[in-house]
Amino acid sequence: MSDKLNILILHRMGDPRTWLTSVRDLEYCLPDYAPEHHYIVHNAALPPPKFIKDIDFHGIILGSTFLCNRCLPALYKKTLEDYSFIGNSDAFKIALPQDDYDCSAILEKWMLEWNIDLVYTVCPNHWDILYPTISLDNKIKLGYTSYISEKMIERCKSPKPFSSRRTDVSYRSKLSYLGQMRYTKGTIGNVFVNNIPFSDYVLNISTHPKDTIFGERWLDFIEDSKFVLGSNSGSSILDPEGELAADVNRYLASHRNATFEEVRKACFPEEDGTWNFTAISPRNIEAALLETAQICVPGPYSGIMQPEEHYIPIEPDGSNIQDVLAKMRDTASVGKMIRRCKEAFLAVEELRYRHLVQEILETITHGVSAKRITGTKPDQMEKHIMSYKEFDETCSKYYWPYQRLWQRFKRTAKYLGAKKIKDFLTSRK
Repeated sequence: MSDKLNILILHRMGDPRTWLTSVRDLEYCLPDYAPEHHYIVHNAALPPPKFIKDIDFHGIILGSTFLCNRCLPALYKKTLEDYSFIGNSDAFKIALPQDDYDCSAILEKWMLEWNIDLVYTVCPNHWDILYPTISLDNKIKLGYTSYISEKMIERCKSPKPFSSRRTDVSYRSKLSYLGQMRYTKGTIGNVFVNNIPFSDYVLNISTHPKDTIFGERWLDFIEDSKFVLGSNSGSSILDPEGELAADVNRYLASHRNATFEEVRKACFPEEDGTWNFTAISPRNIEAALLETAQICVPGPYSGIMQPEEHYIPIEPDGSNIQDVLAKMRDTASVGKMIRRCKEAFLAVEELRYRHLVQEILETITHGVSAKRITGTKPDQMEKHIMSYKEFDETCSKYYWPYQRLWQRFKRTAKYLGAKKIKDFLTSRK
């Protein structure tokens, strides 16, 4: 066998213009940190080129965005059809799911059907509940939602001085009614704003999708903030088949002004709070390294962040806001807290991309030896890689521009349709 491994990586980040830096870094960590191997990194928002099925890979990596397909029935069905060759492949297969608690039963069934050799879960506990069969075979390892890159460490050596930052408190999240934990994450921004007794702060807080910040601009946003809000990333609900999420969506469609308590009573009166699936988020890591002080709802945060020592605790209802504001004004203590938080994250070796990549490659190499996988020969593999580059360049030149134009057209049509209705109703008054 050649020293070079043939590795297929599947993600579904969609249009490259909308990629989030932390997600992109995770999906591309192997070619970024071990470029000496042969890779095909395929965006599953596009159909797979037929020649991929003819390659004998040593390893196959199923990224988190690819595995999210399980939550959309039609897309999941098509994924099983388009990528059925993976289930029959002899390659050593590794899955890197996130949000394991969403459609967990579907995810495990999928992993078993495709003979996945190893699952990296970001949930530090309850593996027997999330993966009742796979956990018995010792095929699970603990992973994280994001990792620290060497590029990020270099960037964060001398971040923007705290006093020079233009935003006092920032936050971005999306609103979700699927359990108390997610609801708190979506509303903590508004809770903070509504409980501030005066307007002496420059805020940049939003839960609106249009305010999502992509790419390097996100890191610039965090670096220009003195404080960033945070909440436990994860779920207080287990939704094995996705039925609870579907119930919530149906209920909200017919009760647009429903409160969270009404949604909980109607859709999951007993389930919420039974489980606590949570871990640190990419934002915790980014804020720590960029020396942005964190104001967080108390939680475990993977055992890395402790209240008072690494972040200012805020109650979910904002009831301790006066205490929070007082601690924010104590700049000397805030500075010490920022330094402790950064040191805490940098001290965790398992949070480094180089550690994850080395571990994955060693695992694949051992699996290749155990399975006696030969793999496509290097010269043939290089031809396949050139073919894929041509495919990718064609998509960049034609497919994605067309998709952007089509999406712009649909948004415009939707806006004009809504405007006509509004104009008609106004004229009838």
